[in-house]
Amino acid sequence: MKRRGVYSLRGARNRALCGAVLCLLATLLAACVRTALVEPAGFTGTPRSLPPAPDVPEPYVVALDAGHGGYDTGANALVQELAVCEQTVDALFALLECDPNYAPLRTRPNGEDRSIRERAQTADEGGARLLLSVHANSDESTRQSHGFECFPTPPGRVHSDEAMRFALCLAEKMGAAGHRLRGGNGVRFAYYNGKQKRIVDSTDDKVRTLKSFGIVERPNCPAVLAEQCFLTNYADVEQWTGEAGCARAARVYYEAICAYFGTQPLEDETRL
Repeated sequence: MKRRGVYSLRGARNRALCGAVLCLLATLLAACVRTALVEPAGFTGTPRSLPPAPDVPEPYVVALDAGHGGYDTGANALVQELAVCEQTVDALFALLECDPNYAPLRTRPNGEDRSIRERAQTADEGGARLLLSVHANSDESTRQSHGFECFPTPPGRVHSDEAMRFALCLAEKMGAAGHRLRGGNGVRFAYYNGKQKRIVDSTDDKVRTLKSFGIVERPNCPAVLAEQCFLTNYADVEQWTGEAGCARAARVYYEAICAYFGTQPLEDETRL
């Protein structure tokens, strides 16, 4: 009985010693892990801090969508819609590229077509903060229809408020440039019920489940489709198509983009 008690006492002491050693090792290991996670190799005692944020703001990415493309030439009247869309986007791209506040992005190359899904995906992957889709109107029933109108993301969608604000910037600048504004203020909503298109003025802000143009529905940013002019109207074609007319429209779009983001547009060299 006495010998067995001695062995029991020794066992208890050994177990206590082992426990203390294990606790010490665990403490040291935890300290090493914390040091490895927080401090780099060669730490000298000065706490590590993150580098300061860059002082220069990142430029705004603006997606430019030239309507139609490839074999899809759009309306063919006094001039071809596709040519007007691409020429205008070329001029607008050049203006934005010269402005350090902006980084323009094309949704498709000239001469090629892309699906609406692909165009929206290009804008999203490029980090677009805004999308402008350039088109031109046509009315074969009469050559009297003329003027500018644009279609923002409809009410009830995630980006509808901001799209509406950009559309109003576009219409205001076009009106100031002497263009006739259709639908009262130049801003309207378009909805499709099957193949039937319904257009309502911007005063009709009812939330509808009917889809609008895909290019203003799909992108993950505010988007507006602009109908630059009527290709069946001689006055519109003269003022808003061709090299000079498309450059004029591009300048209006550029100034509207600047108004939307709150930046100062660069000087218009054509007026100097």
